[in-house]
Amino acid sequence: MKCNLVIEGAHKILKILGVDERYLKLKWISASEGNIFAEEIRSFTKLLKELGPNPLARKDALEELNAAAG
Repeated sequence: MKCNLVIEGAHKILKILGVDERYLKLKWISASEGNIFAEEIRSFTKLLKELGPNPLARKDALEELNAAAG
């Protein structure tokens, strides 16, 4: 599936940037599956809280990336 390839590529980029790939997730849920959607959002929100802030959100993160790029 094409979307899976995009997500896999994005995960590789996140890994290169030093960002945990679990910050990005794709899950197909039908509009009729409201309970499944709600549980998925609860679960993902819990995971994000456990992972903490995005490391690239720091002010100096862009400077670090530019320095590493050479």
